[in-house]
Amino acid sequence: MDKAHHQHLETAFLQLSFSIKLWHFLDEHPIDKDKFDVPLTLTEPGSIICLAGGEFHEYQDLQLAAGNNISIVFGAVGITLWEAIREYSGLRPDQLDPKACYRENLAALSYMIRCCYAHGTAAPVWSIRNAKYRVTYRVGNKSIDLSTVQNGQVFDYKSIGGAETLRLLKVEAERIGLV
Repeated sequence: MDKAHHQHLETAFLQLSFSIKLWHFLDEHPIDKDKFDVPLTLTEPGSIICLAGGEFHEYQDLQLAAGNNISIVFGAVGITLWEAIREYSGLRPDQLDPKACYRENLAALSYMIRCCYAHGTAAPVWSIRNAKYRVTYRVGNKSIDLSTVQNGQVFDYKSIGGAETLRLLKVEAERIGLV
């Protein structure tokens, strides 16, 4: 069985750390926007990418892009975590019963976070189409109540107890053998 997501889980979380640190660095240590935002051409065998200079009109545009990068990477990490759980444990969404046990509760929360971004990468929304997922989830000592979340409701980090919950979810999944 190919377990590509499981093999790259650490890399995904490292990318999330990088995006948060980049955002923080740009906020705490302003750089010269004009030295950063230059025309750029990168070539590899069979591929070329050309980027225009001056795409970021204000320094705040750099900061906004760094903040947006966090959200996009958070989503990619959430999807990778679910795929790693699915690959490693063999659990599938149609099999999950979030009320059955801690293991399935944790896997189901990972799946729900994955759905937020799989159905709304740039503007994530909750995609809770099956009522069985509208329950309270436990991640370590955190309680995450999704019982009143509506399908299509905008996702925010507070709804899962903060952005750090994703890392805690990974730690717990490792501890109980889901990944």
